[in-house]
Amino acid sequence: MKDKISLDDLNLFISVVDAGSLTKVSEIVDIPLPTLSRRITKLEQCIGGRLLNRSTRMITLTPLGRMYYDSCVGPLSECLSATTLLDDYHHSLTGKLVITAPINLTHQWVGDCIFDFMKKYPDISIDLMVTNRVIDLESLNVDAAIRVGKLKDSNWIAKKIMSSHYVFCASIEYLSKKTVPLVPNDLINKHKLIMPRSDTEWQITNKSSGSEYLISATPYMVVDDTELVIRAAKKSLGICLAPFQFVKSLIESGELVHILPEWHGGLRPTYLMFRDRNYVPARLRAFIGHVEKYEIIGK
Repeated sequence: MKDKISLDDLNLFISVVDAGSLTKVSEIVDIPLPTLSRRITKLEQCIGGRLLNRSTRMITLTPLGRMYYDSCVGPLSECLSATTLLDDYHHSLTGKLVITAPINLTHQWVGDCIFDFMKKYPDISIDLMVTNRVIDLESLNVDAAIRVGKLKDSNWIAKKIMSSHYVFCASIEYLSKKTVPLVPNDLINKHKLIMPRSDTEWQITNKSSGSEYLISATPYMVVDDTELVIRAAKKSLGICLAPFQFVKSLIESGELVHILPEWHGGLRPTYLMFRDRNYVPARLRAFIGHVEKYEIIGK
């Protein structure tokens, strides 16, 4: 059984034909002349015939060599070009990244994180899809996704980049007209609740004891947008349950009051997702590293 043809040896053969000299190719690719000659001979043995007529001064193609050269030079050139493109794809800090992230997080920190990344890597372009919908990452050729909360089963890699507790907040104006809640049960039937999702139950946990309490109430307002939930609370429409990093500065400035501070809502992780751990282009590796090192307020 004949040995398999080496593409490297085939490339050397084509280079010798193009250069018209074994010596020139030996110098160009830095391979000793005897080694180069042996590799051409090995290729001829795999082919089953002589490809080159060799003399001390020149080389010429045999009829078999001419036919083989003409058949291989084009496809091999295309193969090498594709290999170069793939090498650039994996190793160069250029090209485009398609990224998706939730609306609220994008306005809160993801946008600035991406802007900083683009300044650091100006040759990488970004296609950012901002949506609260859970989109099909595969069909839209997304390179990286930032997702919040429990993830569905996926063959994508998910790296946790932060976690956020939900806290209760209300405006001073709202609290001045109501009794300030001291225990979770005070929230039920005594206060207007602004909920970030359509469910009517909040599972909260005591920081000290770890005990849990389920608040089951009819919401006064339901909004599927965290920023609008917070704005409604700022307008004194009721008490909201919001991610701490979203309201931290508002609490510090006095625009909102942190109520029931010993209680918090469930811990909600934020993940950076990407398709494959083993075949990650350089531009995506750079983005992953940038996000992991980015300083998130309230993180």
